Amino acid sequence: MGKNKEASEALSEFLDFLDACESQYQAARDAVGLEDRRLQDLLHELEFAQDKAERNRVATKFQRSRRERRKQKDEVQRLELIVNFFGEQNHKNTVKKMRQLLGRQRKEEEFLRGKRVYKPRVKAD
Repeated sequence: MGKNKEASEALSEFLDFLDACESQYQAARDAVGLEDRRLQDLLHELEFAQDKAERNRVATKFQRSRRERRKQKDEVQRLELIVNFFGEQNHKNTVKKMRQLLGRQRKEEEFLRGKRVYKPRVKAD
C-alpha cells in the first residue's frame, strides 16, 4: 500500500477496474457489431453507385468503417481474457465476496479513524 492509501481504496480501485473492463468490453463488442451491420449498407451503396465519384466516396466510408471495426475488435481482444476470467461462476462469487469485504473494510477503517471512547466495565469504588 502507498503511504496514505487505505486498504479499502486499493480494493475499490481494483473493483472499479473490473467494472470498467466489463463496460468497455461490451461497448467495443457493440461497436464491432455496428460496423458489421454498416458493411451491408456500404456494399449496397457501392452496388448502386451512379458514377466513379460516388463509388470513391463510398469506398472512403468503407475504409473508415473497417478501420473503426479493427480498432474496436482490438479493444475486445485486449479485454477479453480479463472479462472472461472474472465472468466464470467461481470468480463471480469471489468478486461478490470482495464487494462485501469492501463494505466491511470501510466500516472498520471508519471506526479506526473515529473518536474512540473507553467505557469502564467495572464501577470504580
